[in-house]
Amino acid sequence: MAQKVETGEHPLDVLERVGNIGALKATASLSALAGKPVENSFTRVRIVPIEQVPNLLGDPECVIAGVVFEISGDITGSFVILFSLRDATRLVETLTGLHYEPEHGFNEMGMSAICEAGNILTSSYLGALEQLAGLNVVPSPPAAAVDMAGGVLTSAVLPMHEAGSEILFIEARFGEGEIELEGRMILLPSTKSLPTLLRAVGPRR
Repeated sequence: MAQKVETGEHPLDVLERVGNIGALKATASLSALAGKPVENSFTRVRIVPIEQVPNLLGDPECVIAGVVFEISGDITGSFVILFSLRDATRLVETLTGLHYEPEHGFNEMGMSAICEAGNILTSSYLGALEQLAGLNVVPSPPAAAVDMAGGVLTSAVLPMHEAGSEILFIEARFGEGEIELEGRMILLPSTKSLPTLLRAVGPRR
């Protein structure tokens, strides 16, 4: 049953609910894909200025795995999923059952697993946004890359958005046994779409 924004509910509270519902949807789908239980242990949602994006992962020279989606529909922009190289390796091993050495990179199967995990996370969080805010948002096919954090974020994301805009930054931890994976999701609405998003999650009168 779809949940709705409550009268007087703060937008950030609604977006927190989007994060939590998205995490629940994602864990169910990741569990089905991995063939073993995957649990969500932590979710945090923030709205931050776009200028902070290059520093969200710490060292911009650290190597990460990123999956980028263009989004269209009621809002336009980008949805980006980021994993540290260590967590991306653990994710691929969990999903494929194969062993990978991070320094050797990923083969076609490994990159396909990263894209599939990206598809699951994106559909889960955008589905939660539709469920709570009534926004229909459609993602493009994924574009995955393993590169330095600064390169992934700066070249793939920032040129398409104007200075002074804001993003929705979601941090979530997923676990399988003693293994814990931390993923970071960034929703970057275009400048013209940000008011639409805020109105949709704003208080009902």
